[in-house]
Amino acid sequence: MLAPGTENRKQKAENKPFRICVPVVETNVRRARNLYLRAARRGFWTELRLDYLEEPDLKRLFRDRPGKVIATNRLESEGGRWRGSEAERRLLLEAALGYGVDFLDLELAADAAWRREVYGRRGSTQIILSWHDFSGTPDAPRLEAVLQEMLAAEGEILKIVTQAQKPEDNLRVLSLIPRAKAAGREIIAFCMGAAGKWSRVVAPYLGSYLTFAPFSKRGASAPGQMTVNEVWRAWKMLKR
Repeated sequence: MLAPGTENRKQKAENKPFRICVPVVETNVRRARNLYLRAARRGFWTELRLDYLEEPDLKRLFRDRPGKVIATNRLESEGGRWRGSEAERRLLLEAALGYGVDFLDLELAADAAWRREVYGRRGSTQIILSWHDFSGTPDAPRLEAVLQEMLAAEGEILKIVTQAQKPEDNLRVLSLIPRAKAAGREIIAFCMGAAGKWSRVVAPYLGSYLTFAPFSKRGASAPGQMTVNEVWRAWKMLKR
């Protein structure tokens, strides 16, 4: 039985104009599972960061899925905490696929043959093909090259995220959204860092598939993430 007010909170979240995905960066499976359930009760999606878990018990983590979930096992080179071998990292992602997660995040930098193999047996799971640059935001030709490489690869949803050093960096990344949509692909695109905060709010207005927002600053998985309440307040202001 749901707690009093749960349905109202969930309906309120579902009535928001865009999708919010709550990143889960807990090191303990029990806490990660509880945060996932909390997000699901409020109608949010969840990104479960397997690279943060000290003992990734996927059977316990995914024993049932009351809300949409993305399984991610991020490399250190792309802002993650995975310190094991690449073979072990892939096996954990494949195990998550076996539990029927809604989305599986695979980096463009991962072995292409392996990505194609996973894509071929994805079943109902959708593949998010991701690319990150934590050092800055490349120039327009480089971003265009990344986009074209991703459009030619396997994946239902593209994800391109960079670190903004100055306000205009956001414009180059956000401009990728209508280009991907015109090519018939869904995309998540925005900038990280203090200078990129506003792109997280406006990206959905341009067609970005979702935006990421933790319940608290402590739960942030990347620099510049705004909390759920901060994103809601910003959207409310923009609607006035």
